[in-house]
Amino acid sequence: MAKQAAEFLSLGWSIISWIEHYLVHGPGDVEGHEVELDDEFAAFILKAYELKRDGSRKIRRGVLSRPKGRAKSELGGMIACAEGLAPVRFDHFAVAGEVSEWGYEYSPGEPVGHRVQRPIVACFATEEDQAGNTYDNIVYMLSSETCNPNLLADYGKIDVGLTRINLPGGGEITPESTKDTSKDGGKETFCIFDETHLYYLPRLKKLHQTVTRNLLKRKIGSGWALETTTMYAPGEESVAEATHTHHRAIAEGRTSDAALLFDHREAHPRFDATKRKDRLAGLKQVYGPAAEWMPLDSIADSYDDPQTTPAAWERYWFNRGVSLQGTWLSQHDWDSCRDVREIDPASDVILSLDGSFNGDSTALLAIEVGDVPHAVVVDLWERPESSAAWKVPILAVEDSIRAACLRWHVVEICYDPYRWERTGEVLAEEGLPIEQFPQSAQRMTPATKRVTDLVRTHGLTHNGDPRLARHVSNAILKEDSRGTRITKDSPSSARKIDLAVTLVMGIERAAWWRSNAHYEPGIWVI
Repeated sequence: MAKQAAEFLSLGWSIISWIEHYLVHGPGDVEGHEVELDDEFAAFILKAYELKRDGSRKIRRGVLSRPKGRAKSELGGMIACAEGLAPVRFDHFAVAGEVSEWGYEYSPGEPVGHRVQRPIVACFATEEDQAGNTYDNIVYMLSSETCNPNLLADYGKIDVGLTRINLPGGGEITPESTKDTSKDGGKETFCIFDETHLYYLPRLKKLHQTVTRNLLKRKIGSGWALETTTMYAPGEESVAEATHTHHRAIAEGRTSDAALLFDHREAHPRFDATKRKDRLAGLKQVYGPAAEWMPLDSIADSYDDPQTTPAAWERYWFNRGVSLQGTWLSQHDWDSCRDVREIDPASDVILSLDGSFNGDSTALLAIEVGDVPHAVVVDLWERPESSAAWKVPILAVEDSIRAACLRWHVVEICYDPYRWERTGEVLAEEGLPIEQFPQSAQRMTPATKRVTDLVRTHGLTHNGDPRLARHVSNAILKEDSRGTRITKDSPSSARKIDLAVTLVMGIERAAWWRSNAHYEPGIWVI
């Protein structure tokens, strides 16, 4: 790989050289072999260590999203070793003929680094009682019995333990338990979060927020975080999903964050995972340089394993965000209906409410009436996993409906009156446009068909809310003598579908209003 253009400033070239000179591969098929970074991983390091014109770090949060088996944890371990030992913070610009201590020849004007003063490197894994893959790699790379002879010669025997690595000159590398969320006093200079698609529990998300906040404490240390992940399950609201959502907002110009490096690779949509030929081609594309040593034939064949769902296979091996795992709608059609816009306050809106009393969830959806109806999640109340006695906050639901009526021109609030008759009466007495929609087979069958047809023909849009995608994914089609309609996979299932039900109800009512009414100044004419 040729060096970067002069206007691109990065310590990455010297750090790549340091890694290849001092480190070996961790546990696995090539353990103990000297490292030669492939172009894809080298490019990531270059971007991760990009500098501003004043020499300060540009990136404060890096994300590497790759399919399973791509050696993400090993790369994270290499970067962690460099953060503990190598010159990874800007010191000065190189003069002609300048050479590093290990023999790297700098180009004139290239950034030269210095070691962090007392680096604190923390490695977080999802295992509560294990060090995790990243720390296991670090232990192997730095232990005197297994390390590169160059490391031993220049740094001496490093104090490596299963719970702490004491670095020469001060500082440490530690594996951190995800049980402990009280990390507010930390002074880390580098943190690595492994497998952030599994960080979906509230305590893990809180831990991530706390630790990344700690990185801002040391100005000179200029801390940053690296997250490695395989594609998350959409709708679980994991750290990986939240980061991807933030990146989309940046890419679409809805927000800005120059300090985020989001490096994601997935199989191109043209590869159809149901076809073995496409699976092989897609695997070669998504694994890039690693395709040479990955068992692609075996991975492609594993798609047919009855214990592997197609959605899980695509997430793990194609690194695709497949959210729709049920039998109702296709992922391609659902994604094609995505439109991130919000509903205009002047638009005519149907509010659709699917409510429960306890042990389930309650959903409120807004549907913009028009030639192409547009769906936006207003609110969702779901029982927390830790609360068996949870009940829907009915007053909060009613307040959310009132707020939505102030936000938009609401022409109808449709709801199933079962257990919600009181709410309907209260809102009707306030003058709100309440309309009952009993979820009978006679109503839900044609309404389900309408949504199915509109999604397949891309005749409706939604704003990409992952909660809606999760509920649509959970819905399955039930067919009997009364017709075909959506339902849960079992009456006692914890997989919620309330937002999917509100979509069916709301689209049906929006279609009725579009066909049977028109608006004249100050009044709707039916």
